[in-house]
Amino acid sequence: MTTTRSTWTLSILAVATLLLSGCMNNRDMIEGSGRDFGEILQEVRVCADGATVNGIDVSYWQGTINWDRVAGAGIKFAIIRTSDGFFRDPQFARNWSEARRVGLIRGAYHFFRPNKDAAQQADQVVEMVGRLGAGDLPVTIDIEDESLYSGYSKATVASKIRTFVDRVEAGTGKKPMIYVGYYFWVDIVNDRSFGSNALWIAQWGVSCPNIPDTWTRWTILQTSDKGTVPGISGNVDLDLFNGNADALAAFAGGDGGGGGGGGGGGDVGDDATIQGVVFEDIGVGTSDMSRRLPGATVTISGGGSTTAGAGDAYWSFAVAGGSYTVTASLTGYQTASRTCSVSAGGSVWCSIGLVASGSGGGGGDTGGGGGDTGGGGGDTGGGGDTGGGTTCGVDPEADPATQGKLYGKAVIYNREDPDPRHGVPVGGVEIAVEGMNKIVTTCADGSFEVWAEPGEKVLSAQKPGYVGGTAVCTPILGQQVECYVLMIPIVPDENPADPEPVGCATAGGTPAGLSLLGLLLLAIRRRRS
Repeated sequence: MTTTRSTWTLSILAVATLLLSGCMNNRDMIEGSGRDFGEILQEVRVCADGATVNGIDVSYWQGTINWDRVAGAGIKFAIIRTSDGFFRDPQFARNWSEARRVGLIRGAYHFFRPNKDAAQQADQVVEMVGRLGAGDLPVTIDIEDESLYSGYSKATVASKIRTFVDRVEAGTGKKPMIYVGYYFWVDIVNDRSFGSNALWIAQWGVSCPNIPDTWTRWTILQTSDKGTVPGISGNVDLDLFNGNADALAAFAGGDGGGGGGGGGGGDVGDDATIQGVVFEDIGVGTSDMSRRLPGATVTISGGGSTTAGAGDAYWSFAVAGGSYTVTASLTGYQTASRTCSVSAGGSVWCSIGLVASGSGGGGGDTGGGGGDTGGGGGDTGGGGDTGGGTTCGVDPEADPATQGKLYGKAVIYNREDPDPRHGVPVGGVEIAVEGMNKIVTTCADGSFEVWAEPGEKVLSAQKPGYVGGTAVCTPILGQQVECYVLMIPIVPDENPADPEPVGCATAGGTPAGLSLLGLLLLAIRRRRS
């Protein structure tokens, strides 16, 4: 009882301090604050079962990672961001392939946005990772930041999460993991039906975290957002797997089979599967597949034909391993085709974007620079011209006979709206292509184009006053692929690798009333971009 009483007394002092300082906006940040006596008694700290394994989670905020050095530093697994809402992480494709190359157990996570369609977010993730295999952790849904969930009931939030995890499980073959903080789950979701999904709990600086009573154990614990690992510039999130190396391998073992995924259930069997959705291409390819086109006719070389399904416009074909040309058509839209390859017994996404008739051409159907597991090669379609023509952004050394065109804009990354199409353009940015002796400069509207040999390329961007941006894109011979480069302005006295400060700094600095006691009692909540 003495311990409990002390905790409650300190919590009251912490609450009072934080109310005075104007920082009482996230209860996940405060150990026990704002909660009644019964709730504190119900908090349960759960330690690891025994041995643990070191890992990290990363996004493009970590820049271009030297994965050989990461593996050499004793890191055994890495969880890599695919996307944030409908925004695709520009480093995902490279990180995903490099983690596999150096022998790490790899996983993928998606930052979930409740104001975006849950099914479409799930479909995008499935398209990016494909059917998971041995050595792949389940996809993780990252749910955090209570401000994003304001106005939603717990039942509504749970329903959205359920839609996402069920759809991702169908598409990848593995039951997704849930990343969450204790208080966020209790306050925003608190649904015990998710107990069969593995728990990735976020609580820094502890070895025995509080976990919601939906679960009896944690699978992964995020211990810090300020870790340092050789091969990574700046800070990186550190994680522990609850088990030894054999247990980690077992958790990542097996594969997702060869069945269809995502939207409509797909064809399941011994044959390979080519699947996808039909959507309206508004100029950004698969970066925005929200405008689905149900009823479109989809044909595949060899004579197969189907209709894009109602609602999500999903389609699939059961085929033998090989390369196939898929064509989609719909009244009022330009017919588009693309060629996709799938291995025997595998599955690949081959979504097709259609440009509205008379629109002057879309932006190319791009798959975020990486391609699906199983050899999809990225969603590339029939796109049209960029509509550009300004000499400032033009590559004078273009060679369409041997190269593919990358085009797009350099824009300022906006955490509140990560869709690059809405970003503020940045002119005068110098963009260099990995392995090539050429630099192009963006126009005043941020636009650029550069031609490069086929294959994955890292674009590096520099401009005084900005953190150097990078993007990973894959030019395709004779085609156009859209590629955004995200820039981060350097703000005085702010760490550019962590552009959204936590705690009071988000409201314009640390108030004078924040006492040392309040600082000691703050358990800073994870804010991952």
